[in-house]
Amino acid sequence: MADGTFSPAEPSKRIGPGSNTGQKSSTVTAPIIDFCVAVLDSEKCKATFRKMPMAEVLRFVFGTGSSIAVGALREQQMNFYQRSATMVDVVGAVCGKIGVRDDGAIQISLSGQGCEHVPDWNRVADILDALGAHLSHIDIAVDDLTGQTFNLQTFKSLYEQGEFTMNGRPPSAQFVDDMGSNKGCSFYVGQRGHKQLNVYEKGKQLGDPESAHTRCELRLYAKRIDLPNDALRNPGKYFGAAYPMLIAFVVGEVERLGLKDQMVNASAKAMVRFLRTQAGTALHLVMDALGDDALEYVMENIVRPGRPGRFRHTTGDLASLVRQQLAEALDQKAA
Repeated sequence: MADGTFSPAEPSKRIGPGSNTGQKSSTVTAPIIDFCVAVLDSEKCKATFRKMPMAEVLRFVFGTGSSIAVGALREQQMNFYQRSATMVDVVGAVCGKIGVRDDGAIQISLSGQGCEHVPDWNRVADILDALGAHLSHIDIAVDDLTGQTFNLQTFKSLYEQGEFTMNGRPPSAQFVDDMGSNKGCSFYVGQRGHKQLNVYEKGKQLGDPESAHTRCELRLYAKRIDLPNDALRNPGKYFGAAYPMLIAFVVGEVERLGLKDQMVNASAKAMVRFLRTQAGTALHLVMDALGDDALEYVMENIVRPGRPGRFRHTTGDLASLVRQQLAEALDQKAA
């Protein structure tokens, strides 16, 4: 990668925890695209999308169907694009923006929330290739749902051992401590806008102080390197090519569905903890005062429709996901 281009990495000897076994970890997710910025600025793009509504452009390129709505274009600059529109998904969460330049060029920026709605990244890469379009930024994420294969200390130790050193010198690094609050620490390697690795305690960030769920997120930018569309087809290979030791962690078997279960689990546990801390004694008093009539009173006067803010970005059948996680907690308690 000394010439500023990425070559897909090939599997190599694992150096992470458990590397002597040579076996894959069932708690490490397969690499996923967690942020994507596509630039549609070729003459072919301008001709193809000249009269097409922005919602149709999004669906044409990313295949998101009706799961993402695009707002009206406004005279609000986004980077070097004179007009922009906000994208919102089916649960009302902002999931990206579209910018339009006066010369007809378009930039589509999908957040992690938006990336969840892309059904086929291979198809997206094929579309971009056919249009002469290109990527300007992608994030590739690998999660360890239990922290058994890697955690923050894993990458801090690798950095201290010189494993991130390339071209004779180590990249800059920063550790952000939560100072014992259990809201999650972060460790950064590299430079934002070029190439940066961000390792953070995802489970704690979601509200579960006991969670060891750790996310390793690689941010790649086309500002100084050639960032090919093929990275969407083979995110694991480009993840491993960024720093030599990262290929050791491209071992995932758990797909995005398992990742969503884990994230809902952390949020559900945090919700129960919040209820117990903030309203537990008050609800106990209501139950004690009203006896058999307490449940009806609570349902009519306290419970209200909607979803807690911690679940505002969760798509799918939220009630079923939370039911599953709470049932598992009851089973563990009974055991």
